[in-house]
Amino acid sequence: MRELSVYYCSKCGYYGYYQLERNAVCPKCKVDMLALSISYQAFMDLPCEERDELLSSQIIASSSPYVKRLLVPHKVNNNREIIARMGDRITELEIENEKLNKTIEWMHQTIWEMVRKNKGLNLSDQEESQKGIDP
Repeated sequence: MRELSVYYCSKCGYYGYYQLERNAVCPKCKVDMLALSISYQAFMDLPCEERDELLSSQIIASSSPYVKRLLVPHKVNNNREIIARMGDRITELEIENEKLNKTIEWMHQTIWEMVRKNKGLNLSDQEESQKGIDP
């Protein structure tokens, strides 16, 4: 026996569960429905909001360029999405900043070691010269 698959109508958003692709015809639009890439069980495990989000993203992805243009203002003014993207970007920048600070610290140490070697000083000589004692 074949396993159930989830199919949806790209026109109206109706979805259903079918074993055979030939049976997946939208009862409202009378067009062939498209299969979701997610398994039936995984789809059933999703909360309703995530199901709706998955279906709407699939419909938008398969829609005409006109529909995509209509949704552009929504994407621009979607504050929750903008805040989430900004939070992700802040995290990325903090990680990059930490790496750069470590690089600067390493470069600083390396430069001072080179200066000491060029002047022929060792660490104890430098400490004594800072105290005002000549070696």
